[in-house]
Amino acid sequence: MPGNLLVHGDCLDVMRGLEGGVRLAYLDPPFNTGERFADFHDAMDRRAWLTALEPRLHAAWRLLGDDGSLWVHCDDAEQAALRVLLDDALGRDAFVATIVWQRRYSRENRRAFSTAHDYLHVYAPSGAGFKHHRNRLERNDPPGTWRDDGDRRGPWSTVSLVAQGGHATRAQFYAITLPSGRVVEPPPGSCWRVTRERYEALAAAGLVWCGSAGDNVPRRRVFLADAQGLVPSTWWTHAEAGHNAEASAEQRALFPGERPFSTPKPERLMARVVRIATDPGDLVLDPFLGSATTAAVAHKLERAWIGIEASAATVERYAEPRMRAVVSGADRGGISQAAGWEGGGSFATSGASGVAAACPAA
Repeated sequence: MPGNLLVHGDCLDVMRGLEGGVRLAYLDPPFNTGERFADFHDAMDRRAWLTALEPRLHAAWRLLGDDGSLWVHCDDAEQAALRVLLDDALGRDAFVATIVWQRRYSRENRRAFSTAHDYLHVYAPSGAGFKHHRNRLERNDPPGTWRDDGDRRGPWSTVSLVAQGGHATRAQFYAITLPSGRVVEPPPGSCWRVTRERYEALAAAGLVWCGSAGDNVPRRRVFLADAQGLVPSTWWTHAEAGHNAEASAEQRALFPGERPFSTPKPERLMARVVRIATDPGDLVLDPFLGSATTAAVAHKLERAWIGIEASAATVERYAEPRMRAVVSGADRGGISQAAGWEGGGSFATSGASGVAAACPAA
């Protein structure tokens, strides 16, 4: 399947002509909020909205590899109905998680409740096995997390050796004599995470820490060199993943003096999705491209991409100029600095008559 392709057309027709190999399909369809935006009318009968969306879900799903995932962005307007549709269309076993993103941090006082979040429903052909395919997030440990006392294994921290006792075996209940001579047992309702045999092996390897005086409840040492990244949570704050005002600011920087696209997403949000779901060189598909945030982020993070947008006006006004700026290096906003992006690569545009033009780096 070709990559770095910007297509004007109905995503259902376009996806039917693609062959597969997609690692990440991110769908950001109209949310059916009942509102009329400057760039599109977002009001349909619910049944008509679901009927229109279902074949597009199937088409995107068909293009995924075994290690791929499909992410569908929505808000409270239809998220419950959409989740039922996804379960029915893709299978409940394919469900991975629903992420809640804090898209707004300021308070909206004109409504009964100040809506602050969106949803991303995540499905994968491997279902629960997606944990073997997704990437962990980079650590962002606060100062002081890692102790450097000259240990040849490097800086270290500790983790608890106590666990909930509900599913423990008898071998996880025992008394430990601390270096100070004090004897400790797991608190009521708890157990040790490891058996006595395993605990003694850890202690012999210098991997148990009982405090500088040897009188604290034992904890396990972990070394920075061995520390894994963070497992993604399902709650993404605006500080971690950006927010709508940030997305609008990115649009204004890209298109000075122009009206921003109606419903842009911040590049930090898309960077988090792309980094979790793909590796460099993988193919990212966005069938509802809009202002091309997904394509821009994928390009900066060295992923191949295909973006499909039904509105010729949106392609002409937002998506294509944005991607030209990314390729040329003129786009210095969003994640450019964090990703070390200075331009490069190319993309092609396509419409009903096929690939029209290649757009190389300047």
